[in-house]
Amino acid sequence: MKGLFIINPSSGRQNFHDKIKEIAGNLIMDQICNTIDVFYTEKQDDALHHAAGLQPGQYDFVVAVGGDGTLNEVINGIILSKSDIPVAVISAGTVNDFANYLKLPQTPKEFCDMIREFQLKKVDAGRVNSKYFINVVAAGLLSDIGFKVAKDKKAAMGKLAYYLEGAIDLPKQFGRTLKLRFTTDEKSIEEEILLFMVTNSQSVGGFREIAPLASTSDGKFDVVIIKKMDIFQVTPLLLAILQGDHVNHPAVEYFQTNRLRIENLDEQEINVDYDGEQLMDSFPLELELIPKAVRIVIPPQKEQ
Repeated sequence: MKGLFIINPSSGRQNFHDKIKEIAGNLIMDQICNTIDVFYTEKQDDALHHAAGLQPGQYDFVVAVGGDGTLNEVINGIILSKSDIPVAVISAGTVNDFANYLKLPQTPKEFCDMIREFQLKKVDAGRVNSKYFINVVAAGLLSDIGFKVAKDKKAAMGKLAYYLEGAIDLPKQFGRTLKLRFTTDEKSIEEEILLFMVTNSQSVGGFREIAPLASTSDGKFDVVIIKKMDIFQVTPLLLAILQGDHVNHPAVEYFQTNRLRIENLDEQEINVDYDGEQLMDSFPLELELIPKAVRIVIPPQKEQ
């Protein structure tokens, strides 16, 4: 087999370079691969542009090495290229929601075994305006933390950097609400909210069951809306989220759809996150689910 590694060298973990060398060496030594090419990103969108230039059959698989943002760029590139090359993931970022949800390998041996077996799963993707995403689109309370934490802090502190920034920002952001309209083919909701998430998997922001009904291959988005609430309601809600029991909370709206329009009703500036990247498009947001858009290399007998 012939593989391409697209590597973000500035991803959140400092110690992943030795891991990559071990994986590449083992793939060649164990005759799993006869050729491995490596591309290092230097700036934003490098991974996207490189993946977008690939041709069908040029590689047997492409490995996204980085965090959720790096995976997002590779996915965007693969979809734009129409090459349908399978994507494997080596988590080297701070959160890695999508990889954690699919229980993708954490060790070099597990990764090499996965490539040897080469089991593929077709997963859904989403489109938000002109961009594609594999895991989540979100805005509101703490959803922009990833933009605020410096790369050197992510590398040195990992998830702790997010938690510290969140602790600082929470009191500032809690009083800021978003007035939005959510429209599907079935209904329309106007609400003053703290946060919304449109997700393709159960894991968002390190919370493993934020969307307990979600699946990467069910042809539906899971939409989680947290409405405006009093501050004394926050702790019970967080506990419910940790237990996956929040969908029945009175401050939570939860539904599934394959198409969604989100309008900003008071025209305030809103930062929107998609898979760890900042969406530069303005409202309204037009979201559409694309079923079975990407082939992902997964460990044998893993079903999600």
